[in-house]
Amino acid sequence: MQGVKPVVEVVRLGLVTYQEALRLQQVYVNRHWSGPAHALLLCQHPPVYTTGIRKKPYPAALLDQLRLLGADVHRTNRGGLITFHGPGQLVCYPVLNLGSFKKSVRWYVCELEKTIISVCSRFGIEASTSPHTGVWVGDNKICAIGTTTCHSTCWCE
Repeated sequence: MQGVKPVVEVVRLGLVTYQEALRLQQVYVNRHWSGPAHALLLCQHPPVYTTGIRKKPYPAALLDQLRLLGADVHRTNRGGLITFHGPGQLVCYPVLNLGSFKKSVRWYVCELEKTIISVCSRFGIEASTSPHTGVWVGDNKICAIGTTTCHSTCWCE
């Protein structure tokens, strides 16, 4: 049907491990095989560092130091370097078939950035984009955006 927007189920997971969040993402991805089933998984993680894909692996000593800080370390299939997630930080995992919206990762990332800028504005925070993915307040990143399907820099013009 033309003009009908897809429904996105919001799922509040609470505090879950990174591994559990990955498992639940796969559950929601598998739901797509029986028809469109869009979800936004919201959670927090116990302390965890995730590492992105790179040509050279991170030195084992560095990863051991991160573990000594009391955090898990997981290699991911996303781009980027090392990212920390911990209690009090909102982590959102959208599970969407972009074909139901607009088939463009760049469009999608830009829509996320615009949404975060709008939310910041409601709190009196002046935020903007830059040539790097994410949302910034001055020189400080207030929102990181990562995708497993887009390994190039995306930004809104």
